[in-house]
Amino acid sequence: MKVENYFIREALSVRWPASMEEILFSALESTYPFFLLIDGEKIVGCIKRETLYTKIKEVGLNKIRFIPMESISTNVSVVTKEQVTEKLDDTNKIIVVKEETGKIKGVFDLRIHTEIQEKVGEDKWLFKEMQAFFDEFFLSVFVTDEKGKVISVTSQDDQQHLGKNVFDLEQERVFYPSISAKVLKSGKRETGIQYTKKGEIFQIESIPVKNEAGEVVRVLSITKDAPELTQLKRNLEETKALLDSYQREIASFRQDKYEDKALIFKDKKMEEVFELIRSVASVDTTILILGETGVGKQMVANQIHSMSHRRDKPFITINCGAIPENLLETELFGYEEGAFSGTRKGGKLGLLQIADKGTIFLDEIGELTPTLQVKLLRVLQEKVIMKVGGTKEQKIDVRIITATNKDLKKMILTGTFREDLYYRINVVPIQIPPLRERKEDIHALSYYFLKRFNKNYQKYIQLLPNQLEQFLGYSWPGNVRELENVIERIVVLEKPIFFEKKEPVESYFHEQSISKDPITNLTETMEKIEKDILLKTMEHCSTTREMAKRLGVNQSTIVRKLQKFGIR
Repeated sequence: MKVENYFIREALSVRWPASMEEILFSALESTYPFFLLIDGEKIVGCIKRETLYTKIKEVGLNKIRFIPMESISTNVSVVTKEQVTEKLDDTNKIIVVKEETGKIKGVFDLRIHTEIQEKVGEDKWLFKEMQAFFDEFFLSVFVTDEKGKVISVTSQDDQQHLGKNVFDLEQERVFYPSISAKVLKSGKRETGIQYTKKGEIFQIESIPVKNEAGEVVRVLSITKDAPELTQLKRNLEETKALLDSYQREIASFRQDKYEDKALIFKDKKMEEVFELIRSVASVDTTILILGETGVGKQMVANQIHSMSHRRDKPFITINCGAIPENLLETELFGYEEGAFSGTRKGGKLGLLQIADKGTIFLDEIGELTPTLQVKLLRVLQEKVIMKVGGTKEQKIDVRIITATNKDLKKMILTGTFREDLYYRINVVPIQIPPLRERKEDIHALSYYFLKRFNKNYQKYIQLLPNQLEQFLGYSWPGNVRELENVIERIVVLEKPIFFEKKEPVESYFHEQSISKDPITNLTETMEKIEKDILLKTMEHCSTTREMAKRLGVNQSTIVRKLQKFGIR
């Protein structure tokens, strides 16, 4: 048995010989259970407080003039703490314990130790009852000294904290906030909730142990399990995961209906494009798809994703020109709860997060603002994002494919597009030729769209030979999207559509848009024509998407034009 497990009682040194007044004064002013009588450097005896009080009670305070020798134990041994166990065989001796420094530590009280052993012997279930009590009501007991050093624990999990300081453990977020540290600061009993790195939640009650001066010398912390809090945290995590899954599902519904379509082509130029797609699909390099409006940039992006190892993961499309600037950042990066007024409780996932492990296609990349260009550059370089209103960066694993119909090199010269971002997205450029340069695809795509729309509208329309012939001779400024719209109109109207020489497709307007007055300024005249066309198209359409489809352009183009002319 270790020395610390025995009862070493504190003692007060009293100069010997001493008057009765000095002894009584020392007894009244102190709480020490033993008095060591010292003559010079020699310990001549030892007297217990209870013995002294008993003798005073027997004789009377006014009559006692000296301490009877039978009350003083003179048979003492002065030993170090390590020598205590060697003296236990001689129970007749009272052992005065000295530290290595020579300072008196106290008196070894074998009688008290024996009494406790006898008490335990009388009731052998005492310790088991105490253990059951702690197991039932407390997970562990955690003791620190006045500096916050952990000096005792009862839990096996807390053994690793022995000798460490609770202030350091709190700073390292091993557990936080430290209720023990709180007691050391306040000096009073504290109760609170404590979290761990593992995500556990405990209810802690910390009690200060003070000395006679009222100073905290120990902090006893009792750990109670908080199952209702743990369950609440688990429910919150499950709800957040469910919300995230809903957001992913909603994002998937927002995608254009290209995912169930194959890339249709017959022309040799598109065969070369397809070979390039096949070679880059298997690696995660960044791709920039170039081409005129309506050539099928989204179809190419979808084809790359479907042929990659990410094919079973999300494929998210976002048109950078179709979303207002102030909303595009939150769409891409998401936001934290409280980032701005009206935020959703729990925040919102951004499309970059939703596309994690998959692919995100950023169409109309040239429409990004300088601020978003910087944030996208960091995503490409570091593979991290930060939500709007957030403080922590989050790792993502997403492949980024971009597309544009603009000349990004010219935009770099004008300062509207970052040069470093251009070289980041332009690792592998894929140039899609316009439909007028791949005549063979006109025939293949015409019959593909005809079959699809006949099925959708339950009709059996056939293309006339002279209709196909005119298709091959037309320039198709709207490319594949324009061809798709024309075929749909043929099926819906059940009549052929023939192109006039001056107009690219059957005219929607029979009125002359250009004034008969002489043209003095070409720019102003063209803007007037654009505005007239937009206004007349609005008479037949209820949404910008419908207008874009009817005019054979992107929705973002319609939105920009309406804003330019101030049309609401």
